[in-house]
Amino acid sequence: MIEKITVEELKQMQEKEGIVFQGCGGELQEWEDGVNELLTESGILLDGDTFKNVYAFENEGLTNLFFDMEGVKLNMGKLAIWRINTHQQFGGTWLSDYLANKFEMGEELKSSMEPEL
Repeated sequence: MIEKITVEELKQMQEKEGIVFQGCGGELQEWEDGVNELLTESGILLDGDTFKNVYAFENEGLTNLFFDMEGVKLNMGKLAIWRINTHQQFGGTWLSDYLANKFEMGEELKSSMEPEL
């Protein structure tokens, strides 16, 4: 079941990690089912596991889905490669990168923007 959240609620999820799919049109449940199926077929989701916490939010006129990886059995290396290979198709990005790029949030960004003493 997909939970609808606001951008402000998404920003509160800085401690989480997962993949954000940008520009999801149509029936969102089909996205959740389709992504879980694709990742199972690709050997990324392991032991019959699926993404259980999926969140929908709107930003910059797009409907986006955040698939939370917490508690999900997966092959992280394969997921990273799959995300890169399908970025053109799905606009997939890590939540931490999404927050850093869209809202200038994240520890790495903050520390790189601090002036050197």
